[in-house]
Amino acid sequence: MLKENRTFRMLFFSYGLSTLGDWFDFIAVSILLGFVWKVDPMTMALLPIAYAAPGILLSQFAGVLADRVNKVRMIMSMNTLQAILTLLLLAMPNPFWFLVVVALRSAASVFNDPAQQTLTRQIVPEHQLLKASAMNGAVLQLGKLIGPLLGGLVAAVFAPALCLVINASCFLLSNGFLFAIRKVENHLPRPSAEEQPLPYRQAWQEGWRIFLQSRVLLFSTIFVIVTSMAIQLADAQFPVIFREKLPEHPEMLGYTISVVGLGALATVTWLHRLQEIRSYGWVLGGGVLLIGIGFSWIGVFQPDDGMYWLLVPASLTGVGTGLTSVGGNYLIQKESPPHALGRVRGIMQSLTSATFIIAPLLGGVIMTLLGPSTAFLWVGLLIVVIGGGAILLQRWIWGKRTKDVAVATATVGSERVG
Repeated sequence: MLKENRTFRMLFFSYGLSTLGDWFDFIAVSILLGFVWKVDPMTMALLPIAYAAPGILLSQFAGVLADRVNKVRMIMSMNTLQAILTLLLLAMPNPFWFLVVVALRSAASVFNDPAQQTLTRQIVPEHQLLKASAMNGAVLQLGKLIGPLLGGLVAAVFAPALCLVINASCFLLSNGFLFAIRKVENHLPRPSAEEQPLPYRQAWQEGWRIFLQSRVLLFSTIFVIVTSMAIQLADAQFPVIFREKLPEHPEMLGYTISVVGLGALATVTWLHRLQEIRSYGWVLGGGVLLIGIGFSWIGVFQPDDGMYWLLVPASLTGVGTGLTSVGGNYLIQKESPPHALGRVRGIMQSLTSATFIIAPLLGGVIMTLLGPSTAFLWVGLLIVVIGGGAILLQRWIWGKRTKDVAVATATVGSERVG
């Protein structure tokens, strides 16, 4: 696919570099706050909020914008802004201003996702959408796997500041690949008269109509919100449960996270071989089911069992992560009308981003009340129920996806003509 489609190849390499950079300085940012400034736990809790809050506030605006402007230029502008803000982090005098700049950088990154997804939908044939989603998913998992490991190594051997410089360089190198395809949208089919851009408010309302009238998109978003809430109850508490289970082997946390990444990478590589996903229930529900089994297994694990047994539930969690990440991206691209993909993506992203703020705080309370082991067990069982329920009720949840999209598109189209 990379050999056949030069435009996707350039976009893919650009996405890979920016993704690697994003994860490369993730550890450095944590080290600067936790070990250099030695901030208190409440200040540290503001870091995930700084990463997630811009998505709640700006995703819908970014989605509308992605459907209206030159997407390559939009990504290049945001990459440049992120590079500048990353370097600006080096000059921050205290944790407060540091977190402000992190939030501003996250706000810039919000605009990249709908633009990248929309452009992918335009330049990739429909029968290759699953391959494209799998390849992008593989890059994301590689970034999660390699970025923190290399970032932690560079931060330990040299300095955390070097990680920020490398990340800024990745953003600028990413723009180099995009520059080669900067005029690609001039050669794409132009919208017809009735598809000309609407005023912003009408375009935003149209995006919501498409979203609410599509059973697949609406029910999938509800499923993702419920699932994300459950997963985030425990996801941020991995250091806590490993500290309880294996206090003398902190390296097992790194090994486990790496195995999760490897399991996800192997899964998206396998999905790359398929032409399409015929059943969202088995892919999305099955993925969530595996994640729940992995969490519950970690909760009941005993050190006497042998610490390397923890890698088994980690691999199950990785497979589940791969299935849900690729399946979710494919669903949005497949089920959204091409002219409104950015808006639909932005709406779904804004709704799901809230879980990354609410659930970790609630998870901290649950861990304190029940203890890490019991909490992981019950949270895992809750996730199993959600995943298993999605498999059993998949016909009711997702129905016949092609028909739903056709109805939603036709309804909105008739409204625009009228």
